[in-house]
Amino acid sequence: MSPTPMVVPTRPFAIEPLTNVMLPDGIFDNALYKLRIACHYTNTSGGDLTNVTLYLESVGDPGIAVTGQTYTFPTIPAGASVLVSWAADFQHATPGKPLVSFVARADGFSSARSIRQIFVSQTRYDQATDTYSVTVPEGRLELSKPTVIAPPKGSVWYPGEKPGDDKERPPWTGPYVPTGCTMVWVPNPAYPGTHGELPFDDPWWKVLGWIVFAIAALVGIIAAALGSGTFNVGVKGKFEETDPGLGVECCTPAPGDGLKGGVTVAGVAGVVASVALAVGLADDADPHWRGQTATPPAPGELTTGERVEAHWRLLDEPHAGRAYRTQVEWAYQRITTGATYQHAVSEEQTNVHVTEDVKVITPDTVASPGLLWVRSTFTRPGGAPYAGPELYAFALFRAPQGLYFLVPLTDDGVGFDARPGDGEYTAGLHLRDALKELEKAGQQPYGIWKVFVFAQDVNRVPPGTPAEIAAQTIGGFFVASAIQLTFDPNAPCPLEAQGTIKVV
Repeated sequence: MSPTPMVVPTRPFAIEPLTNVMLPDGIFDNALYKLRIACHYTNTSGGDLTNVTLYLESVGDPGIAVTGQTYTFPTIPAGASVLVSWAADFQHATPGKPLVSFVARADGFSSARSIRQIFVSQTRYDQATDTYSVTVPEGRLELSKPTVIAPPKGSVWYPGEKPGDDKERPPWTGPYVPTGCTMVWVPNPAYPGTHGELPFDDPWWKVLGWIVFAIAALVGIIAAALGSGTFNVGVKGKFEETDPGLGVECCTPAPGDGLKGGVTVAGVAGVVASVALAVGLADDADPHWRGQTATPPAPGELTTGERVEAHWRLLDEPHAGRAYRTQVEWAYQRITTGATYQHAVSEEQTNVHVTEDVKVITPDTVASPGLLWVRSTFTRPGGAPYAGPELYAFALFRAPQGLYFLVPLTDDGVGFDARPGDGEYTAGLHLRDALKELEKAGQQPYGIWKVFVFAQDVNRVPPGTPAEIAAQTIGGFFVASAIQLTFDPNAPCPLEAQGTIKVV
């Protein structure tokens, strides 16, 4: 009997379960205890597979505790990639690249293992030095003097049922758009030659800086919603607010939003804001790599430290999926056992994680207890659609009185989706399954439902790709979002439904 032709072709990625957002480049960080290990599992055969079971067998780091769960699919079409994920506790995880073993079995085939690495970092904040640090096997990135554009004074989001209702859930202030920082890289060990090892032999150093801002946003949301029990309290630092004439305007979730909707919207806003650092420091090669190239050390010298001071000004509002621009100035310094070298750049950078068009189709009217559904397409510049496992996407269905229901958007030919890999991502919600939650919240299904669609790109670089090539692909950017950020206090609420459904 031949092995089941199901594989996990690329690196699994981290999902924060409260907000439902992917972490920067899908990297796991043990500052957040509760994460989901997500992956796209692909049928590589030319035929449909039946009675498929998928499960996570083991993780190479005993400090990562996974909650067992087996997924079953009556049919997985030929070529389809299904999204699966497992809850895990990373509190005691060790920074590194542990292996994860997944197992698949289908009718007529024997079990087949798919073994992939995940990336685990460790973020902490040192109050004495006012410095964040991100530790990975290749070294440590220390980030200090972070500057941000903050929300207007008094602007808060309540993650409870409605503002002021739940006194045990304090409001979350945010999001914060980064505008600068100082990053010091301490390699482990000191290295000869022009270039040292990339973090995880994969992303640029700037991704570790992005992790700091993203985790700071998520920690604030988690603390507001659940308290401080599911993250390391050593990551609760502070930012210096700049540009006093600017404020980040965002939409406060409306009364009745509930925990699920409020924190998801807040999480998306936090990641969209934090990505300004990654945009400002370029996709093709970041300041560390470019600074190394411009400052080759003398023969026999070892590089013991590198420093980048970067400041950027947003020329456009940081809208997810749009080619917004930043004006950036950065200065690189290499410290070796024999000398100090410097290089500086002033330039304009543009967000390249964009969509040319997002189409959202919903039914006009649905009779209760029928099916609510949404079909979405996300088109790249030039007209090619995102398809299949290229996106991690989800939809929020908001009931007339405010309760949210979060549903995955998939292009896998399974369940509500018609065909795998055709670029049409589908989500469905059976009202009969929602009625119990609506009744518990004292709400009715009748009236206008709003639909909000979100999508993040996935790092699909094949394992074994040379590090400097792999680093040029970064995942976790929102290429589509129902919420946008604005600096205009007179602008309308930037949380905008892309579809509506009338339930009768």
